Amino acid sequence: MTVRAIVGNGLAIIGLALATQGASADTICSGCEYLDADPGTWVGSYDPNTFDNGSFAHTDIQTNVGNNANFTNYWVFDIDPGGVGSISANFTTTTAILNFAGGLYALGTATCDTATLPDSCSAVAVGTQIGSTQTGNNWEILTGPLAAGRYIIQITGTTRASGPSTYTGQLGFQVPEPVSLALLGLGLVGFGARSRRQPK
Repeated sequence: MTVRAIVGNGLAIIGLALATQGASADTICSGCEYLDADPGTWVGSYDPNTFDNGSFAHTDIQTNVGNNANFTNYWVFDIDPGGVGSISANFTTTTAILNFAGGLYALGTATCDTATLPDSCSAVAVGTQIGSTQTGNNWEILTGPLAAGRYIIQITGTTRASGPSTYTGQLGFQVPEPVSLALLGLGLVGFGARSRRQPK
């Protein structure tokens, strides 16, 4: 096989994978609002193989906890199946929140009614933390493949002294990562060039 054919095949694989990634994306929870009256909010079951994603927000947090008050939110989601892909969870404050922070945890306990999206969760308790806690007005949780199961993102902060406090979040998956595909393509190019140089 010629170098041109190998390179062409490699680029075709990369293009197909990237096209599949874009075409297969499924939005699970679009603009879901945090349920103030419940300990936690369930935002769906995500399949990393289809690059599922979701977006959600907690607006007017001070209505529930008051101004200049500490709050803790739990966003609960399921992964099924597991073992592939990477997760990216990005959170941004759209109005002032002091000490805005969050982290990803394995399930401790959470009983969720999963009939609709979003839905309520009770008896929420975090398990083992996955990665380090992220802080700032905008932060992102990144982690590699996770096993199938239930996970919890814990958000903490303090509402502003007056006026609303709000944040938004996004959850998404990638399989495989574009960088990995690019490296695969380079590897195929290198393999083809080496094969061409070898004596017959």
